[in-house]
Amino acid sequence: MAPESDPYEFRVRLPGFDPAATPVVGVGLGLTGLILGLRPRFAALPLLLTAAAALMLRDPERQTPIASDVLYAPADGVVNAHEETYEHLFLHTDAIRLTIAVSPLDVPVQRSPISGRVSFLQEVTASQRIGWVQRGDEERGACLLIGIDAGWAPVLLAISTGAVAWAPQARVAIGDQIAAGARIAVARFGARVDLLVPCDLIAGLPQIGDHVQAGLTQIGNVVMR
Repeated sequence: MAPESDPYEFRVRLPGFDPAATPVVGVGLGLTGLILGLRPRFAALPLLLTAAAALMLRDPERQTPIASDVLYAPADGVVNAHEETYEHLFLHTDAIRLTIAVSPLDVPVQRSPISGRVSFLQEVTASQRIGWVQRGDEERGACLLIGIDAGWAPVLLAISTGAVAWAPQARVAIGDQIAAGARIAVARFGARVDLLVPCDLIAGLPQIGDHVQAGLTQIGNVVMR
């Protein structure tokens, strides 16, 4: 198993949660205790709000197996599409696009599907069409594009959020060498994650409706390098 590096190790974090959860949980529990002493019947409300906030800030530790010929899920969620398209920004070729719908209750952290070097990083807005979007996609909010050169081929990850959700945040920079399963972005309160891979390189894609976990679920095998 490959050890996973965390770029935020210097920040205090509760086990299984993003570092941002630490002050949220601390303040929430403190407020709950205060209200419990003053108005016990109202103490459940801040406790429930704290639990809901913590749910959105989950970030469990995961160990991704070492396998150079395996593609792993980049996000937690449900596979709702895979189709062929042309990708002109980074791959510059026909590609298979695998789409994962991430609900607000899923872990909001995206992870690298492969080991490689970050070679492309770009943010686009809802008004900037990116070529392979479907009808209605342009109404969504921000989109973060992360291109990774795996050696055998490049892959592109597109993380899109709705107009009312927080914009996705990158946790990598161009030039970073990353391992499969490494944290590369976070998108809270739901997202859509598209993984684009050049055609004819991957076999064994998951079925529509399958639930996958980032860095753990194998979603394809490399058939040509």
